[in-house]
This record gives sequence, structure tokens and C-alpha cells, in this order.
Amino acid sequence: MALEQINGIEWIRSIKAGCIKLEHNRDKVDLLNVFPVPDGDTGTNMYLTILSAVKEGEKNKSEDIGKVAKAMSMGSLMGARGNSGVIMSQIFRGMAKVLEGKKQAYSMDIAQALKMGSETAYKAVMKPVEGTILTVIRETAKACEEEAAKNSDIIACLFVAIEKGYETLEKTPRMLSVLREAGVVDAGGQGLLYFLEGLVEGLAGEKEIELETYREVAAPSFRKASGEEISLEFQYCTELLIKGENLDIEDIKDHLEPLGDSMLVVGDEEMVKVHIHSNHPGKVLETCLQWGQLSDIKINNMLEEAHEHLHNWEESNYGEKKFSKKIGLVAVGAGVGIVDILQNLGVDKVVEGGQTMNPSTEDILNACDEVDAESVIILPNNSNVILSAEQAAEICGKEVRVVPTKSVMQAVTALIAYDPEGDIEEMVQNMREEMEQVRWGEITYAVRDSAVNGLKIKEGDVIGILEGEIVLTAVDDKEALIELLAKMANEDSELITLFYGDDITEERANQIKEEIIDLYPDCDIEVHYGGQPHYSYYVSVE
Repeated sequence: MALEQINGIEWIRSIKAGCIKLEHNRDKVDLLNVFPVPDGDTGTNMYLTILSAVKEGEKNKSEDIGKVAKAMSMGSLMGARGNSGVIMSQIFRGMAKVLEGKKQAYSMDIAQALKMGSETAYKAVMKPVEGTILTVIRETAKACEEEAAKNSDIIACLFVAIEKGYETLEKTPRMLSVLREAGVVDAGGQGLLYFLEGLVEGLAGEKEIELETYREVAAPSFRKASGEEISLEFQYCTELLIKGENLDIEDIKDHLEPLGDSMLVVGDEEMVKVHIHSNHPGKVLETCLQWGQLSDIKINNMLEEAHEHLHNWEESNYGEKKFSKKIGLVAVGAGVGIVDILQNLGVDKVVEGGQTMNPSTEDILNACDEVDAESVIILPNNSNVILSAEQAAEICGKEVRVVPTKSVMQAVTALIAYDPEGDIEEMVQNMREEMEQVRWGEITYAVRDSAVNGLKIKEGDVIGILEGEIVLTAVDDKEALIELLAKMANEDSELITLFYGDDITEERANQIKEEIIDLYPDCDIEVHYGGQPHYSYYVSVE
């Protein structure tokens, strides 16, 4: 029997099924990554992003597909991780635009939702590249729309779309030489198709899928330093939905701002989601009642449940926040030494992550909110985090700018230009100029067999990376570092800086320092403990 229309409950079930299908196959997607380095993998990032969408959708169990799509769009936005996750969140965002205001959707609605998802994702990427997930979603949506013009069966249309998607996926190595050399198809495109296959299975199935049966990974964990006291100015995390008419988001923000911190108010004229940390959740609820009915109320005691630090805000008699400085800093980094170095250079909040686990948009957004400054500059320090940082900047209530650092070594150099009381636009420009003055590299190991830049790489090989490109393999990390430096340094080089990771002893790092001094007697050599996982060395040459 043909499936000619679906409602919000059925859409939640189908997206959930797609998420499960991707989870079951995410290891396969991760293995398609071209670079064989230990990194935040495509399949895992897409899965965690969609999982966040599902959770938000389940909080809004409406039969109206438009309301569900909007909730899932917000969930995917806040949970987006890595470039692939951000692109998925933009696909959800585009779909929600088409489905908005609809109680149920028909085959053409679904097709046009996919098309708008594709267009929104393309617009989110500064320089779209063909042969990626963007190409696959575009061709999938096009095929779905063509079929929907003559077929009212939603499942039949999606089957045609998925078939076209796989035809496109098989062509991605012809479009991107890096895929052709590695002998793989695009990982993001494959992940998308696993998700769509599961979505169809969910639409076709009659049995409700329980999210509790579904394995969740990398749940947020909150840690404190040994002996450190946890103190919160605002103890209760309060979340709720306001349902009414002609809701004014800015008016709601103005009334709630004096009641707490870490405030997020998003939505439209009919429904607004509120998140705020406050000591008086009852006052928050009473304040919100003036605009309409309240639902999905959740109040958590963060001292008991989260063990996370929140920055103390000073408030004037008028309830306006007084910040200690004009411009603050948020940076992404991993490793005890790296965190200490960034903080010593003026970074207010270091978001743990980078390689192996990309922080979500929400992680970065929360960090920006917690910085005691009028404006914030974000240093992502990883090419796979830049899009999430830009997405956080768009939705933050403060003025936020992203300096697109791809390495901690670039960030260290960029921070030379930091002035907490300066002009933010001028400072961003100066930071960009400073980061271009340094060449940076990394020493790590291969987690799988691959072929990149003419190199045949075996699992376990030590590899050298120069500004994001794998340029060499070596027997051990010392050989790789010396060979990498030979590619980085020249007669104009003045300073070589080395951060050694958690697998390198101080004694070994000092021995290598002496060899570098002998090789480059005209350069100043600095060696610091970074403690970063998976990467033996971060190195820069100025």
C-alpha cells in the first residue's frame, strides 16, 4: 500500500530510524575518511548531530510535521559536530523551512524539503566542493522531486532518490582526486545515504523504535581539577517552551536577562524555547507566563548533576551585565599543557576537543556565553571545527568573530595581536595576518591503510603533516620530526617551537631539542609540554 502522507509522529520515528541505521554503520563511514589520522570522524560526527536532532524532536511529540521539523532543526544546530555535522544541521534547517506550518507532508513536500536542505547546506559552505556530501544531497533531492511530480508514494520517491544518491556517490572519486588516490567514496555522502535508508525503513515500519535501545556514545562528561571547589552563581538550569501569539523574542530576553545567565531564547511568534541558568526558577516560570502557556518544563540542580563551572556575572541596579573587558577569547584544545599555554596567553575559556572528538556548536556557544566580555573571538584550532565555531557565532547573543586557525600553533602566534580593550574588527584582521606568518606541522600515526599525496601508508606508520597535508612517513617520531622540519625551515627562519604530546617523555623531548639546536644553530628553539593525545609533536616555524 502506498504511503501518501506523513505526520509529525511518523517523521520523528523515521528520522530516529535513520539515526539508528547510521549508528550501526558509522564505523564503516569513519573508515572512508581520506586522511588516516586519529581525528573526529565523519560518521561519528554525523551520528551525534542527528542524535541531538532526534532528542529535541522527541521533546515535541506533535502530530504537526512542521513543529517537529523545527524542533529537530534546532536540535541538530546545537548538537552539530565537525564539518559533516554542520552540513547535516543545515540540511535539517532547510527541510524545516519547507515543512513549516504543515500538519502533514506529501511526496512533493518531502522532495522540496530535501531540495531546500541541499540549497541551505551549499550556502553554509564558503567554497563548496563537488564530490562531497553536498553533491550527493543535491542529486538525491533532484531525483526525489522528479519522481514526486508523477508519484504520490513517499517511500517510492525516496527509494528513487537513494538509488540516484548511490549512483552519485560512486562518481565522487572521479570528481575529487584525493578520493580517487585513496580508493574510497566520499564519507559524508555515504553517511547521508545510510541515514536516508534508515529513514525509509522507519516510514515503512509499523513498530515504534525506542531510543533507549540505541547506543549513545561520547556523552558529555564534566570534570573538575583535583581538589578544586565547584561553585555556581546560578544553580538551576531551567528549560521550557512558551506557546502563544505574536511572541516577541527580544522582549522575552529583556525580561529574563536579570534572572540569570547562559540564556538562550529561540523560536518564532507562536512558540519560543527558553534555556537559562538561574537561582530562582519559579521567577523564570512566573515571568514567562505573561506571554502564554508553558510546557516541557525542566529544572535541574547543576551542582548535583553537572559539576560544571559557570562564570560569575556582575549585575547593576538595572539588571544589565557589567563585563570586565571588551573582548574575550574562546579556543579549542586538548592536553593539560596546551590548555595551560592557551590560558597563559589570555584565553578565557578552552573548550576541550579537537582531534578525535570535535566539540559541538552548543559546546562552543556555551563557552562564549560564559566569557566575561562584551565580545568574543573564537580560535577553533582545527579545520573540522571552524564551521561549528561559525555556527555558534551566528546564534550567540554577543558579538562573536571567528579567526579560522587550523592548529594550536597558529593560535599561539595569532594571540600576539590580542588586546582585551582593542577594536574587534581590527584585532581579527591582525590575528589573521599574524597566523599567516607561521608554518605549522604535526607528527602522528596512521590508524588505517591509505594512499595520500603519492604516499602508500600502512596502519601504524608514523606520518608527518605540513599545514594539513600528509607529506611523509617515517620509522619513528624523531625521524619524522627532523624530516618535517627540513621541509618547513629555511634561511629566513628565526624561531622553532615544539609542543610534545602525552606519549613523549620530557627526557626524549630535550634530546630532540639538542639535535634541532645542532641542525638550526641560527634559530631560537622552544620546547614545551603540550600533553596532547594522539599527536607526538606540534611544531611551528616563524
